[in-house]
Amino acid sequence: MQKNFTIKLILNALSLKLFRGENMINRYTLLSFFVVLLVTLTLMQTNTFAQGVTTAAMNGMVVDSKGDPLPGANIIAVHNPSGTQYGTTSRVDGKYNLNGLRTGGPYKVTVSFVGYKPQVFEGQILQLGQNLKLDFTLYDEAVEFGDITVVGEKNAILSTNRTGAEQNVTARDIELIPSISKNFGDFAKLSPQANGNSSSIASRNNRYNNIQIDGTQYNDLFGLGATGAPGGQAGTTPISIDAIQEFQVIVAPYDVRYGGFTGGGINAITRSGTNKWTGSIFGYGRNQSLIGNGGFITDNPVTEVNEQEYPDFKEYAVGFRLGGPIIKDKLFFFVNGEITRKDQPLSNISLVTGKSTVDSLARRFSEILLSKGMDPGTYGATTIEQPSQKFFFRLDLNQSENHKLTLRHNVVSAYNDILASRNSNNALSFNTFAYRIRNVTNSTVLQVNSNFSNNLTNELILGFTSIRDRRAGITATTPEVRVMKEDALLIAGPDRFSSANELDQDIFELSDNFSAYLGNHVLTIGTHNEFFTFRNLFVRSFYGYYEFNTLTDLANNTPSYYQRQFSQDPNVEKPAARFSVNQLGFYIQDEWTVVPTFKLTFGVRADIPFLPTEPAYNDSVAKYFSGYSTSDVPTGNVMFSPRFGFNWDVMGDRSLQVRGGVGVFTGRPAYVWMSNNFGNSGKLIAEVNQASGGNVGFSVDPYNQPGVGDPGTGAPNLRSEIDLVDPNFKWPQILRANLGVDKQLPWDIIGTVEFMYSEAINDLIYEKLNLGMNTTIIPGENRTRYSGTQSYNNFFDVLLLKNTDQGYQYNFSIQLQRNVPIGLSFNTAYTYGVSKDVNSVLSSQAQSQIRYNPIYNNPNDPPLTTSSFDLGHRGFVSVSYSHEFFTNSPTTFSAFYNIQSGRPFSFTVNGDLNNDGLNGNDLFYVPKDQADIILVRRDPITNAVVPAPQSDYNDLFGFIDNNEYLSSHKGQMTERNATRNPWNDDLDLRISQALGIQGVGRFELSLDIINVFNLVNSEWGWFQTTPQDTYTIVTQDGFDATTGSPRYRFSKPATNTAWSPSDLLSRWQMQLGLRYSF
Repeated sequence: MQKNFTIKLILNALSLKLFRGENMINRYTLLSFFVVLLVTLTLMQTNTFAQGVTTAAMNGMVVDSKGDPLPGANIIAVHNPSGTQYGTTSRVDGKYNLNGLRTGGPYKVTVSFVGYKPQVFEGQILQLGQNLKLDFTLYDEAVEFGDITVVGEKNAILSTNRTGAEQNVTARDIELIPSISKNFGDFAKLSPQANGNSSSIASRNNRYNNIQIDGTQYNDLFGLGATGAPGGQAGTTPISIDAIQEFQVIVAPYDVRYGGFTGGGINAITRSGTNKWTGSIFGYGRNQSLIGNGGFITDNPVTEVNEQEYPDFKEYAVGFRLGGPIIKDKLFFFVNGEITRKDQPLSNISLVTGKSTVDSLARRFSEILLSKGMDPGTYGATTIEQPSQKFFFRLDLNQSENHKLTLRHNVVSAYNDILASRNSNNALSFNTFAYRIRNVTNSTVLQVNSNFSNNLTNELILGFTSIRDRRAGITATTPEVRVMKEDALLIAGPDRFSSANELDQDIFELSDNFSAYLGNHVLTIGTHNEFFTFRNLFVRSFYGYYEFNTLTDLANNTPSYYQRQFSQDPNVEKPAARFSVNQLGFYIQDEWTVVPTFKLTFGVRADIPFLPTEPAYNDSVAKYFSGYSTSDVPTGNVMFSPRFGFNWDVMGDRSLQVRGGVGVFTGRPAYVWMSNNFGNSGKLIAEVNQASGGNVGFSVDPYNQPGVGDPGTGAPNLRSEIDLVDPNFKWPQILRANLGVDKQLPWDIIGTVEFMYSEAINDLIYEKLNLGMNTTIIPGENRTRYSGTQSYNNFFDVLLLKNTDQGYQYNFSIQLQRNVPIGLSFNTAYTYGVSKDVNSVLSSQAQSQIRYNPIYNNPNDPPLTTSSFDLGHRGFVSVSYSHEFFTNSPTTFSAFYNIQSGRPFSFTVNGDLNNDGLNGNDLFYVPKDQADIILVRRDPITNAVVPAPQSDYNDLFGFIDNNEYLSSHKGQMTERNATRNPWNDDLDLRISQALGIQGVGRFELSLDIINVFNLVNSEWGWFQTTPQDTYTIVTQDGFDATTGSPRYRFSKPATNTAWSPSDLLSRWQMQLGLRYSF
């Protein structure tokens, strides 16, 4: 009957028809799903015992006064706030396990046995993933005393379950860390392996992370957002942080139940209701009065302090949470809602940090476009909007002592205005370049924990997530226009990538975990399965895209480049790529307690992705590229992840532990990389360009753009970009080894030393198959020049996604932690991280992946160099102090200080210097002296090339001498990511004052101060960075007719550096908050 109860829940969940929707399930997907369901139901009939990844656990041994085991002793653990009761009996060896326990507490644990005096242990708080070891010694009833021995897990750090690097972030951490945005990244930075300025973990691409909430994935699986979570493109958090109970940052878990990442994992759980009615109403906000003046920007006219005030600005959030009992001890609810709004002005930083001519160039750009009938908008400060609404609801049911059920739903609705190219000293954008991304995410999770006996427990999790993204321009529809080779890049018109851009994602998920206790062994068998469907509409330059070398060329209607994409099906104006992915995962693991102080964990996981949908077959590709097919997909490639971990309690009292392991971790690719194969098969979308030597002119009418066969477009052929994927391609995989030592120090301090090494097994790289390999050598620079793109009258770039085993990362960290409820708590660490790869895969489009990977010679064979995610040095200190200066009204001070190396970047050339058909991917050669480079200018009237004056040479070598890397590499080719932005350090503070009123509740007033250094001195606390991972130092302008050497133009930025201060991040910011709780 108990087994039928769980089976009935599965069938009821399926009857919700979560799969409803156009073409969501095909026969292949149904077959995969029912295979998984059959395996799950079969496993449920076995004699197993489960421990969940969303809960906590207890274990131990019950013995008598002589030390002999007591089989059959009753162990009852009660979660006091909710009255939730968990029970089991000790086995024949006296051992017991309680799994699937709620986090938090306090707990009351009672152990009893006939003829013995019961023992009670109270007050324990359990953290997520903690497995508390409680050993009990029972005495005869005639004896007047008894003893409880608590061995092992004094906390979640000194734990038998801990093998690799991980960091718990508790509800108290979330409350105390200074933060304005209140997102996961603000708190994940408490992990030494995290990047303090981005969402990268373990020096890997943030797209290789995995976020799961309540046991189900909660990722932007398509991989377009910066945060890696749903809503990332819209600039919102995936869930209100007020709904989160706690989470873990896991980096090297040698438990095979954890998968889906080769970077790091975030494992979060949400709040739940209890027997006590609790609630909170909160609000926080700020405006321009709570933002400092820009010490790096001078006013015009000059103010008293010669600093610019921040324009009108506002950001606020209001919300609530409420939880309590529906039926005491049995049924509970929790609900949370939040509304946020941010209106932020953006200015072109190049007007201050760029060349002095930028403003006059922008005015002329505007005048020319207006004269042609196109309104470019304004290049002054522009306000962008970023609102969001979030709602969360959760039910927890204790159907009985043996069956617990959780059902929750989360919905997020948000949009974000994005106006790029405004934080660079060599680019300027008009407000018509802005676009808006809208996001709606719905997520439902059902979790069932069933306890059938003292050795049979089951945890089942079902989840469904629906994500809808819509991206479009904000202003009137026009082509996008760029002027490329003036003193600054000039941009106007709606972003060309937003003209036809929609994304639908639907994900169904099924997980089940089992463990069988066999003496000193714990055997775990489990399965985790995900079923995805995607619809991706992406037609770039749908309304036309023009590049002009100079403003004179724009005035004369002579573009250097033109692009427009369109549907090949005349009946479908905007075609979308549709495909499905079914990823099955199965694993088995043994945890062997060799002796009480030494535990081994070894297991293997198999992940198998199936792609039941094939892209359209293009026979032209097979004709010109033998062995390649557009319909190839990497389906059914099994990826094994064996893992081994250990934990050694050196002293036997959990005061010193040595732990570590080695294993394979399998992640997911960003599925946009798979989508390129479906969208760019040459059968869905075609493209028209300006032919070599041609001139398509310039039309501002978005609905009357040059088409196939029109003047200037060349032969009337339908040409397309072709994106292929190697059929043997495998999802990202790494080998990761970890060694750590944890030591209990005086004053409740725990010290940790950690070393971690990761090596690529299957990383990603792109190859251009139609690169012309007839080469020459560019004089002076010894750079290879190719024979362009071999189009065969059908293709533009033909790009292949494949695997590489080149790349590695290592991290060394030292950490000290002290966590106490009252008094001084802190978490401080130093980390040194190194990351090498051949392509950091920063983009979403296949062409951009190879275009923005700077190279010296062959773009198909890039060398192993510094990754864009290389951490370098990082140190942080998180400290909090709480004291009751007034009764029941604690005052809390908390601070977070972060210092780390600047982000790596490359010096590149604007232009296709090596003629590989990819603009902007050529690394810069540093001239030895003036005779080693040719500088030119363009005559402002005739547009003819003329020799540059001596002042340009002086400016160039002044720039080179002002950069440590360039000045030390004269006469050499630069390397990818070989230099860095400046170090950055930041101090944030939070001050909160609580006021408790008997019978009313508690009020709390808070003040978050970001960038305290800038508050102290406006010349401090500047966050200086290049806007991208490349900095264009010179623009190529043809070749010298006599020597064959390249000619360049150089424009000196006002700061004489590659980087610029980020406007908002380089100012102090404050935020006021008020919360009422009961």
